[in-house]
Parts: sequence; structure tokens; C-alpha cells
Amino acid sequence: MEHVTPFVRFVAVPVLLAWLLGGCAGGGNTNGSGSGNTLVVARVKDAVILDPALATDGLSLNLTQEVLWGLVRFKPGSFDIIPGIAQSWSSSADGKTWTFRLKKGLKFSDGTPADAQAVKFNFDRWRLVSDPNHGNDPYQYYVDMFGGYPGVIEDVRVPNSQTIVFTLKRSMAPFLRDVAMPPFAIGSPTAIRNDRQAYSQKPVGYGPYTVAEWVKDDHITLQANPAFSTPHFQTVIVRDIPDQATSVLSMERGDVDILTDPRPDDAKQLASKPGIVVYQQPTNNNSYIALNMEKSPFDKLLVRKALAYAINVPQIVAAFYTQGARVADNWTPPGMLGGNPAVRHYPFDPAKAKALLAQVGVPAFSTQLFYTTAPRPYTPEPQRIAEAVQANLKFIGVNVTLVPLEWAVFLNKIRDGEHPMCLIGWSGDNGDPDNFMYPLLDQDSAHKPDAQNYSFWRDPKFHALMLAGQGTPVDTQRAAIYARANAMIHDEVPAIPIVHTTVPIAMKASIKGYVPRPDTAINFELLLGS
Repeated sequence: MEHVTPFVRFVAVPVLLAWLLGGCAGGGNTNGSGSGNTLVVARVKDAVILDPALATDGLSLNLTQEVLWGLVRFKPGSFDIIPGIAQSWSSSADGKTWTFRLKKGLKFSDGTPADAQAVKFNFDRWRLVSDPNHGNDPYQYYVDMFGGYPGVIEDVRVPNSQTIVFTLKRSMAPFLRDVAMPPFAIGSPTAIRNDRQAYSQKPVGYGPYTVAEWVKDDHITLQANPAFSTPHFQTVIVRDIPDQATSVLSMERGDVDILTDPRPDDAKQLASKPGIVVYQQPTNNNSYIALNMEKSPFDKLLVRKALAYAINVPQIVAAFYTQGARVADNWTPPGMLGGNPAVRHYPFDPAKAKALLAQVGVPAFSTQLFYTTAPRPYTPEPQRIAEAVQANLKFIGVNVTLVPLEWAVFLNKIRDGEHPMCLIGWSGDNGDPDNFMYPLLDQDSAHKPDAQNYSFWRDPKFHALMLAGQGTPVDTQRAAIYARANAMIHDEVPAIPIVHTTVPIAMKASIKGYVPRPDTAINFELLLGS
């Protein structure tokens, strides 16, 4: 796993700034880390939903994993598997049976037992449409990782209160990494049965914090779970500050302790300030333009290739990303299993792009590019990137109307396939190439209105590769499969990958214990103040 160093390190000094947190109605101690045990984190956008089984965005899931743990979880700073509510696990020789043995005596924050029956309740809720607690909700991550309802998980059994057994229809190499992902955290059956809507706003699980309050588009307050060892920061307030200039000023003034996802220029500015450290989180993402193959003319391969030649990807990366960004050659990030060194990004060649359009009989056309106004780790300046794409395509006769959308609205529209093109990205969940390919480009993920395959590419040969990669336990064999898949994505151009980038995060130098994570989450329980 890549080790991350900050732009600038300063000797930790006490930050003696008292401040008043405006707009929070939660009460309690609202001082920053310089005085008291409250931590204030600023983000440019709020969560969408806090039921992890229904969330698909990092803004939501990065918080829920502090509230609910799954059977297993990732060691901070890596994708190594460590215990969650399970203390041990094993699989059968054929990889089709997985047994987890749970820690004894665990309770959810509502006091109910976090036992094997609770685990079965959650998995049955997600996978069985006949389950009374399944409802009409889209369990999108479950569908995308396990192949539908019930998908690859054929049966879930409870031999005793501390043991849960999964029977799979076929061997699935990334199964353990998949169940470690935040969407598969285990919630209190009592809380879910009582009120699913309330649970989606204040989930109840076993984790270091609980949700004390959520004021939509303003702040989320987390309170330390007394069942855990006491963290230094008893209260964590996550503020939504959409204006980036305001968020940077708040960080400089000491009004917030941590600022996530600052723009590259803002990160450099903050790194130059005494008492602030800017870290770079590991490269584990992909920013790309999805071409909706259900809409003409993107059903034509030569049109898709023409756009790939027309977009000046290296220029976009140099202009709008940090020094740790790399032009995306492969679909998967550098260093991940299955990288293909023979695959290179399409070179910027407007003349070739025009020739391809003429060859296919589409010398000029008009289209739209949907994008979110909310900066994301993989798209720090979405409007400027969209404008650069627009200018590149205009030069070859493609007139692009930009369609900026609020984050939640944007997701709903592209999941339903309303876009001809969209600027989107992905932060990896588990360190496995399957997580970058199967949810984003496989036919199993192309079902409206809850698609994550925003290209709506449905290729049986690619699907066969995905199943082969999932069913092969040997890494060297899996590497060869995913190398072929990377080449196929390049050749068929369902989407145009742009960049794999490091992600900056700024915090007061007085805060210790921070571990940069490849999924960009923050382990608040590990942080220490002055």
C-alpha cells in the first residue's frame, strides 16, 4: 500500500482559537480541537442517505462506517482485512462456503444483541425480495457486487448465536473484501423493523460513534458510542460548506479542524499556512466520461473512439489535478491487480477524431454532458473540467450543452440513463479490480433506475471475463483476466477514463493519529488532539 506524505509538515503546536459554530442546533461542546473534545470537519456537500445498504456515494458511506461495522473491515490505511463484529472466518476448499465466528457479547448502540441472527436478518433483507423488510428500496451495492437478488449468495444459515454460514452458488474470489465494504455493515434489526425511514437518517449499529443529529444540508453530529473504548473526540460535527472559498477561510481561521477534498490550488495555499498540514490520500479512483450507448450516436464504436481522440486528457490532468495525479491508461488504478502495461490512453488527435466521425457518417452533432456541481475526490473542479471537454469537442464539430446538477439529482438522473454523456468517477471500495469493473461496466449493473453502469454497455464477452475473475482464486490467473478486461474497455470505449489521482485533505497540525486511507474515509476514533 502506498505511503502518503504531506505537502508540508509542521511541528504540532496548540491552536488556541475559540470559535462559535454557527448554524448548529445540536447543543453540547462546539469548540474546535484546540479546546474541548469536539472535532469539526468541513465538506463541500452533505450525505445523501445514512442507511449504508442504500447509499452508493462516499459522502454517505465515509460517515456510516464510523457508526456501523460489518463482519470484517479494512485496516486503516490499507485494504487488509481485520475483524469487525466477527473474530475469525474460514472458507471451504471450493470457495463456496464461508463461515464467520462472531465476537461474544457485542451489542448495537440500542442495546440489542449484535449476533448471528442479526447478521442473517441484514443479509436476508438485502438479498431476498420476499423478505418483509426488503421493501421497495434499491440495494444497489448488493445488486452490483453480488449479481442481483438473491445473487451469488444462495443461503445464509445460523448454526448458533455466534456463527453465521454463507453458501454461494459459485466460488467468488473477492467475497471477503466485498463483505468488508461499508454498504454491508450490520444494522440493528430492531431499529430497522421499527422504522426504516428513521433508520436511514439515524442508523443504529455497532461502531465507535452514533448519529446524534442530522440537519440536512447543514451538519451531521456524531457522538461517541459508550460501548466502545472512549475516543479523544467525543463529538464529531461534520459541516456542509458548499462554497469552497468559505471552507478554506474557515480552515485558515481555525473554525474547522479538518477540510476534506480541497481543490488543488486551495490545498497548496493551506499547506503554506502555519499550523495546517495537508496530506495526500492514496490513488484509488478513476474519473471518467461515461458515454450512454443507448443513445445515438454513442452506439457507434467509431464515434466513441473519435471522442476519445478529441479530448486532451493530459492537458486536463495537468490543469485541474494535484501533482500526484496520473493520466488514466488503464481503467483500474496504478498498482492494482490486472493492470495492463500495453494499454495506453488515446493520444490527443483532433484530426483523427474528425476523420473517424466522417468515416461513420456523423461529421457533426449536438449532445449534452451532465455533471455534478459538487466537487468530488476524483473531480475537484467539475465545472472547469466539463468546460475543457466542451471546448475540445467543439473543435471537432460536436456541440456540447453542459448540464450542471446538484449531487443527489445528478445521481438519480444518470442512474436512470437520462444523460447522453456524464462526467463521473469512482473511489474504490475494497482494493480489488472487480470493484472497479463489475459495478461500473458489467451488464448486471445496467438496470434502470438504479444503474451504476452509466454507459449501459452490455457485452457478453466482458460479462464472461467478470465471472471468470470472480471465480478464479489464484491471483496470477486473475491478473491475466483483468488485464484482458482493461484492454477490452480501452478498445470498446464505453467510457473515457481521465485520471487516477491522489486526494488532498487538510487538518490542524495539532491533530495526531490520522491515517490516510485509500477509500478517503477518516477514522475519527483514532484521532488525538493537543
